[in-house]
Amino acid sequence: MSTTTTYMLLLWGDPDACVDLGAAYAAHGTFAEQCALQGHEIVGGEELASPRDARLLTVADGTAQVTDGPYAETTEQLGGFYLVRTSDPDGLLRLAAPLVMDDEGTLELRPVAVHEAAPTGTSPAAVAQPVA
Repeated sequence: MSTTTTYMLLLWGDPDACVDLGAAYAAHGTFAEQCALQGHEIVGGEELASPRDARLLTVADGTAQVTDGPYAETTEQLGGFYLVRTSDPDGLLRLAAPLVMDDEGTLELRPVAVHEAAPTGTSPAAVAQPVA
């Protein structure tokens, strides 16, 4: 029996390649339905705004600098992500393949780090709370 693990599914592609937004959203709907039917639990996810809207903080020689726009002038950019709990990562990737077929993008599936020695409530996600 396989262990259920939480994965981050990153969707990389050309942000200007989508020619049919309705079909793209339909593919994501089908993906979500198929995940539920096949035992993959989607616990989060979002579409990201254009890389042109990004803000970057870089540090060089001890000085932080904030700039606008994508870090690299590359065609492939991070367009969105899903957080999924599954015991079948290969099956999850097969289900997700249609999400990047039209723009010949890339899927990256990465397990979420688990630090056994970390005290409860001290993960970066647990402490990164919005400021009131």
